[in-house]
Amino acid sequence: MFKRIGRHLKWRLEKFYRPNKWHLILDISLITVIVTLIAIVIGLYLYNPKIDLRKINLPNWIAPANPQIDLNNPPLAATVKVLETAIYPDSSLKIEIALENKGDDDVKNLSLDLVINNSYFAIYKIEEVSPQDQIGDYQLNISGTKIMISNLPAGMTASKTLKINFKSDVKSANLINWQANVEYYFYKQLFKNTIPLSDIKVAAKIQARAAVYYNSPQGDQLGSGPLPPVVDLPTDFWVFFKAEPTGDFNNFVMSAKLPDNVSFTDNSSLLAGNLIYNKDTRQVIWKVDSLSAGSDNYRAGFELELVPETKQVGKNALLAGDIRFQAEDIFSGLNDNGKIESLDTSLNEDLVNKGNGQVISE
Repeated sequence: MFKRIGRHLKWRLEKFYRPNKWHLILDISLITVIVTLIAIVIGLYLYNPKIDLRKINLPNWIAPANPQIDLNNPPLAATVKVLETAIYPDSSLKIEIALENKGDDDVKNLSLDLVINNSYFAIYKIEEVSPQDQIGDYQLNISGTKIMISNLPAGMTASKTLKINFKSDVKSANLINWQANVEYYFYKQLFKNTIPLSDIKVAAKIQARAAVYYNSPQGDQLGSGPLPPVVDLPTDFWVFFKAEPTGDFNNFVMSAKLPDNVSFTDNSSLLAGNLIYNKDTRQVIWKVDSLSAGSDNYRAGFELELVPETKQVGKNALLAGDIRFQAEDIFSGLNDNGKIESLDTSLNEDLVNKGNGQVISE
């Protein structure tokens, strides 16, 4: 090796240096400049070891362009906190996203994709709760189920509260299992990780119904007295309550308030629960301790007596109003409640007498 170097130097001496000494001066100058630059870089590093040579535009043999990154300690710390544990069907909840770039370079093209792991539910919209949240100057974009930030500088943090809207076509579905898939670039390297999110319980629903009959759906006469109703003459009707739960419930209550010219006759028919009449509040109240999904046995019927007044002539007379229901969903802990349209002598569910209930004078 040394012989080869010696031959090369002898060749340059004979070919360049003897004929023209400027070649020798030029080579010595270039070598001096290179040695001086290396000495300066080493001196700066020894003076301040925190200087990152990768940030200086030096050849790769001085500062490698692709640093070694500890995959067990990724540069981006990302957390997603689900702020509610249970929701109603086809409703929304809030999440809080917190990001911290712990690296020494920018995190670029950050994408956080919310993915539901079962087919019963879908995310149909993501909204910003407050556009002025602590996201700083870092532009946040939402596309479908993805939340994206184009650039998060080194050492910076960002947080954002978002509203996630869900929908489902399956009435019996009661649990959302989901995750956040995170992708970003750091020093042009692609990083991926998955953040498991807290499961969300979805409350079951109760389909409560109320109907009034003079004749049953089978055509049997249930009521008595004149129909159409006649002023000052009593006519009896039967009201039926029904509850159809999609899940298990406790403490189901359904009630209706009677007008002054309607009386509770004490005649009733029950498949489940208890039926009481409160004379002080003029309320009929049906109570069932527990409801189970899939059962068709939650029904109650009771008889009401109407004595029409003169001011009701030509109108359908009110039989029961302010019809409400409520119960506690056992799985989610949420209450289901609702209000049902008032019942009158229009007899909309009575196939035999529908539209034949307007009060007449005689």
